[in-house]
Amino acid sequence: MRKSKLISSILTLIGVFGLSTTLQAEVITKNYQFVVGDVLIKKETTWQALKVLDVDKLEGKQVTLHVLVFEDTKNKPSLNSLNKAQVQIYHAPIAADDFEESWELLGNKGISKSDLVGFIEYLKQTNFQRYAEITNQNINELISLANSKYKEAYALSKQSKFNEAIALYSEAVDIFPMFIEAIDNIAFAYMDMGDNENAIKFFDKSLSIEPNGFTALYYKGHCYINLRDRDSAMAIFKDGMSRFPAKKSAFEEIYLKLKNMRSNG
Repeated sequence: MRKSKLISSILTLIGVFGLSTTLQAEVITKNYQFVVGDVLIKKETTWQALKVLDVDKLEGKQVTLHVLVFEDTKNKPSLNSLNKAQVQIYHAPIAADDFEESWELLGNKGISKSDLVGFIEYLKQTNFQRYAEITNQNINELISLANSKYKEAYALSKQSKFNEAIALYSEAVDIFPMFIEAIDNIAFAYMDMGDNENAIKFFDKSLSIEPNGFTALYYKGHCYINLRDRDSAMAIFKDGMSRFPAKKSAFEEIYLKLKNMRSNG
């Protein structure tokens, strides 16, 4: 009987004083082992909060956290309040060491499909094998489908149906973002249409994936020639001479022609 009264008294006190049974946030220490679902908070002028979506632990390298970042709030967030919080950044890779002692662990919260939208897109652009695994897709089937789109697009471009070809090449790239041949062929289609500005954009995209793309750099230079931007063209062909020693003569020939044209006015 006395025990029952004691429990009742404690519950009454909690109700009167508004005490919370939620655990206090834990300061992140150097040895803390991050796990998926960890929610971290930090107070500056406002409260910052983020959720760990993935932990990259590569042997001999710094641990990288892939996180979702919530909008800052004036009030200290709770796990429940974050259910309705706006997302500021859907994916950001951050070194785990950046969280030592300046951030607190609020708790751990399950990952939803909507949480992973940004991380999945990041994997699609950077780690296609992992992307296929996390989305439960067969990588060989994806590449086969992209190749099928590519072949259809190539046939259309041969028929000078450039807009249709670009649409199919784009579908191939959407399936497999690192499909450099398809990206280059989009640029070539734009060149054939006389749209050198868009061609340059896609050659740049190709070079961002493969900086040693000889074809993309060489024809990017030709786009600038077509645009009558001799200085930009010369800079590209000069760059190609040093970047591609085995192909130096191809770049040098155009560079010297442009140089002679400048000398002759």
